[in-house]
Amino acid sequence: MQDLYNLSAEQSILGAILIDSKVILEGNQVNLSAQDFYANEHQIIYKAMNKIFAENTEVDLVTLQNELKNIGKMDQIGGMAYISSLVTAVPTSSNAIYYIKIVKELSMKRNVSTMMRYTDENLKALPQSELLKFVERLKTTILESGNVEDWYIEAAEIPMEIETPGTIQTGFDFIDLVTGGGLNYGTLTILTGEPSSGKSTIINQIIANAISLGHPAFLYSGELTYQMIMEWFVKTVANMEDIRRCKNTFGEYLKVTKEAHEMIAEWTREKFYIFSKDVGADEAHLSSVIEHLAVKKSTKLFVLDNLMTLECSGSDKYEKQINTVKMLKSLAKKYDLAIILVAHPNKSVTMSRESHVFEISGASEIPNLADYILKLERGEEKTVASILKNRITGIQKRSLNLKFDANRRRFYTKNKAELDKDYGYKVKVEQVTF
Repeated sequence: MQDLYNLSAEQSILGAILIDSKVILEGNQVNLSAQDFYANEHQIIYKAMNKIFAENTEVDLVTLQNELKNIGKMDQIGGMAYISSLVTAVPTSSNAIYYIKIVKELSMKRNVSTMMRYTDENLKALPQSELLKFVERLKTTILESGNVEDWYIEAAEIPMEIETPGTIQTGFDFIDLVTGGGLNYGTLTILTGEPSSGKSTIINQIIANAISLGHPAFLYSGELTYQMIMEWFVKTVANMEDIRRCKNTFGEYLKVTKEAHEMIAEWTREKFYIFSKDVGADEAHLSSVIEHLAVKKSTKLFVLDNLMTLECSGSDKYEKQINTVKMLKSLAKKYDLAIILVAHPNKSVTMSRESHVFEISGASEIPNLADYILKLERGEEKTVASILKNRITGIQKRSLNLKFDANRRRFYTKNKAELDKDYGYKVKVEQVTF
């Protein structure tokens, strides 16, 4: 039964209640009971919390401690030290319903497992009539788990959307035009291309453009350090007047001024978030971070670079990739996000004369799940950006020729609008100074 409980999820529910007592109401909506918790101490704590809440009293460390002392259960649950640790088990109460559903579903599976073990022992002696009754009890147990109601919605309650849910403009007029005004909320974009084809550059430009429009962005990089991420990003954002030509023993190089670096860093405050190197890039951590930033920080653009460095579950690399992409697609739809996932092309087909969606390295289901597929191909004088898939407007197999300016670390079209773009990092500082 070791796979049929999740102590971390149970602790997160209890911790969320200590942060916000109204989480108990969310549990009530799916009939969460103390018996749904696997750990005995968690059952005791949840019962005590419900009693406190039923008395119209806030559930906090003091009221919970008093209630547990009154019923003589303080030592049985591990004392005050354990209660205090629950507060740090979860950073926010906003994801409580997610943990509640996990605990509720595992409780149902434990009940089913117990029923099945009993039946296995008595199957030969069980009459057909009793077997049918058992099947009905089994069905009832599953249907009363509380989560079944989340598997359907009322068609009559679906709002008729007159306006589009929104987009993240990329800053490249051609791409925004073809995709329907930019990357639509609720979509997953696969960005592919050979190493050094410019994927990091175009990502920096898309993130900078989103921030300039007031949209917070998130970046996961499985290969770059924090310093490298910001160094490349700052070079892309900086205006030409803030770039200096310097010399060292190896020759000339370009450097963004210290003042501009500080202004750009301040410009990104509460608008640009980077995944921590201190935690694993698996489903639990990634989904929690994405949900938290989407709900608490109003973040709409999420970029993950790249698929091969993610550590999601699965029996082999293809199953891991499919699980990852499905998870990202689900989050994009649930929270109306624009998610970009970088995936390398398959080496065996990169010499193909015509690009196609199935040249992405990995499981063949990946391109089927994507809403947009954008490919970069680097040539001697230009880089070609191709739209290989476009589920939103249907316009695909269109290409855009891009030039690259090494001084600005930017792609731009022949009209140089992208090259000369001012992302506005000086405006806020100038207003404060004034």
